[in-house]
Amino acid sequence: MKKRSGNRSCLYGLFIPFLSFTLQISALAQQPTYNLPKSKYGLPVVNDVGIYKKIVAANPDNELVDMRQLLPDAHFDVTYATPNNIVKRKLYPTADVFMRKPAALALQRANENLKKQGFGLLLFDGYRPYAVTVLFYEEIKDTTFVADPHKGSRHNRGMAIDLSLYDLKTGTRLSMPSDYDETTPRAFHEYMKSDSASMAHRTVLRLAMEQVGFAIFPWEWWHYDFQGWESCFTYDLSHKTIRRANKMLNKKM
Repeated sequence: MKKRSGNRSCLYGLFIPFLSFTLQISALAQQPTYNLPKSKYGLPVVNDVGIYKKIVAANPDNELVDMRQLLPDAHFDVTYATPNNIVKRKLYPTADVFMRKPAALALQRANENLKKQGFGLLLFDGYRPYAVTVLFYEEIKDTTFVADPHKGSRHNRGMAIDLSLYDLKTGTRLSMPSDYDETTPRAFHEYMKSDSASMAHRTVLRLAMEQVGFAIFPWEWWHYDFQGWESCFTYDLSHKTIRRANKMLNKKM
């Protein structure tokens, strides 16, 4: 659930004359000149739909894209929309997967490359509201497996994806060295005691993701971060709110 780095800024070219705000970024993180609401852990977050609409209007790359629309042939198993997850209760009201637009388009390219090899993508989770990250931290405490809410996670920025593979011909999920969200060494990329097929599937996924700009998280074979996540906004909006806002923004385009 914690995530890795990249180096490309997400917020270049944000000056728009007709907007009443400007954004400035440093090499490592966004530095807005207006006051974003701060969480109880002191992290600035986009938790207002009005702010979301403004930052998307300023830079369309800030849009959180519905992956069901972008990847109609993908399979979905959003365990956080069920009680079958690390905290044993439903965390999302709907089984949605969203990603920030550059990461979403990169994943679309990975999907096309994998299809040529006979594989499809199985998506577990993408954008995660910051409130869920806070919940994980307050219940689990161990930042080996959950993100520090003082910093937020790559998922909160829409720049991380949890995923696996399925066989295009049979629709069957491919084996991997561990279950999704498993907190044992079997989940590590360096774990080499699994069967050869599972390790081969892990490698296929890794190569496809790295080819389009994603990086591994060493302790979770399923988790990939897109380059430039450090300078992106941290979001705390429901999937339903984002979908409704996107419809309104697209009507204006």
